[in-house]
Amino acid sequence: MKRKNSLKWQMLRLMALGWFVPLTAIVLLFLLVVSARLDSQSKRTITTSMKKAAEISILRLSDCIDSSKDASYLPYIGDAWALYQKDGDYGRLYTDVTSFLSEQYKYDPSFDITVLIFTDEPTTLYYTGNTTGRGSVSRIRYFKEAVQSEVLKRSEGLDTRTEFFSMGGHVYMIRNLMGRGFKRMAVLVMELNPEEVFESLKSVWEYRGMSVFYDGESLWSEGNTALDLSSVAVKRGEVLLENISGKEMAISSETSVDGSFVYGVCYDMAAVNLEKRTITLTFCILLIFLLPLIFLVFHFFNNRISAPIATLTDVSKQIAGGNYGALVDETRGSGEIADLNRNFNKMSEKLSEQFNRIFVEEIALRDANIHALQSQINPHFLNNTLEIINWEARMHGEEKVSSMIEALSVMMSATMDRSRQSLITLEEEMEYVNAYLYIIECRYGERFSHEEIIDPALLSVRVPRLIIQPVIENAVEYGGTQDGHRKVTLRAEGKADGDGVDMRIMIINPGEPSREDMDKIHKLLTDDMDIKPLEERSVRIGIRNVNRRLRMIYGGDSRLVIESDGKGNTISTIFVKK
Repeated sequence: MKRKNSLKWQMLRLMALGWFVPLTAIVLLFLLVVSARLDSQSKRTITTSMKKAAEISILRLSDCIDSSKDASYLPYIGDAWALYQKDGDYGRLYTDVTSFLSEQYKYDPSFDITVLIFTDEPTTLYYTGNTTGRGSVSRIRYFKEAVQSEVLKRSEGLDTRTEFFSMGGHVYMIRNLMGRGFKRMAVLVMELNPEEVFESLKSVWEYRGMSVFYDGESLWSEGNTALDLSSVAVKRGEVLLENISGKEMAISSETSVDGSFVYGVCYDMAAVNLEKRTITLTFCILLIFLLPLIFLVFHFFNNRISAPIATLTDVSKQIAGGNYGALVDETRGSGEIADLNRNFNKMSEKLSEQFNRIFVEEIALRDANIHALQSQINPHFLNNTLEIINWEARMHGEEKVSSMIEALSVMMSATMDRSRQSLITLEEEMEYVNAYLYIIECRYGERFSHEEIIDPALLSVRVPRLIIQPVIENAVEYGGTQDGHRKVTLRAEGKADGDGVDMRIMIINPGEPSREDMDKIHKLLTDDMDIKPLEERSVRIGIRNVNRRLRMIYGGDSRLVIESDGKGNTISTIFVKK
């Protein structure tokens, strides 16, 4: 059985009493009050938009006429024709004329194609097409087959005026180019892009189609509205609203410098009226009921839904931030929100218990792994060091022996880690590295050299203890030139700020591992390889431990990468990111 006090029933009762009943009454009252003023307003809107659209269209046509005058007023075509008559170089004439047409009209979206015909050679066409793709070869072919003769015929008595006409659904504008003695030299023909020139007519409210007439001739039609507007008497700048052949039309007339245009736009009056009524009805209802409706809905949702959900959101963010076990204040009574609060608190408490148990287990396991990995120091290295110290004691005085003992002491202190600190500063880590390098210098003498390039800003960054020495030991052990010289370059770069650390420590040594050695290195740096100490040297165990400690302490982005630079060197890079 459904509870009458549930959220669903409360919302239904509130919507019925606070919105549905009064809204129904207002709608019925408003329907009785709607008058013919809506129709009058719609017609005024159509008249205004039609007038503006016609004005914009005539401006675009005037721009087309002005563009066509460039061919007459600029001397390029006349000069090219005069030069052709002297030297008879048709190739140069064709290149000059087509280049001029392309520069002037190719990028004008109002023209699909532009054609020039010299009256002395009417069979030869010079043309260019628009870059939009509308200036296709098919348009030129149609012009040659059907339009060219009509153009020459119309141009004979055209003088310097501009004329528009239509053939086969194409709209053309022609004008004569005059030569010396004001004699007709050529005819410029431009096929207009009706979608561009007459685009403004589509902005008329509830537009359904258009018809355009020029000096009593049909020029363009769209949307199955090819009506005869030649007999319609309309003054320039006025707009008539007429019903022609059962279609509602807005008709306007505009005049260019060379002729008169009549525009007719078909519109859907029924749709206009319906849209007007719907908009007016909606706004009146919103205006009347906005305040009480907002108050009722806001009060209900704020107290019963918004406030409890906001509390749940805040507490969930605390849990996401690590405050496991955070609770919300449970609301009294029944309902979905109250049940949600109680279940949320139970979930938070269980999550806190489970996380604490898992956290303690993970910390214990991680510390055990880290200390176990750190304890694996190279006994072979210690034996070699003691042997060197013994040899130095026999061959030299006590000063150098003392220095070597001090270096070994530093190394042993780092290995034993009496302070039980797994993370130390890079500056302290470099003390251990320098102690190791001193011992190596004593061992190899002039056959060993090293270089350090470290950003001082990184010396305070905390890194795992003994994370660099095993990598340098690997570089010394396996890297060297053919003459036996060993060299190690240590470079530390990156950034460290309050947001975290992104640091690279690179150890570079001469020599490239063989493919077999690289395969072993790649296996060493994977987590699934089980290395047996008796089968692998401790140096390789050391670099594997470095990689595992980085991944264990910082995560997947921190790691050790060993690769060749392609120039005869091996680069070992320690990535520290947190």
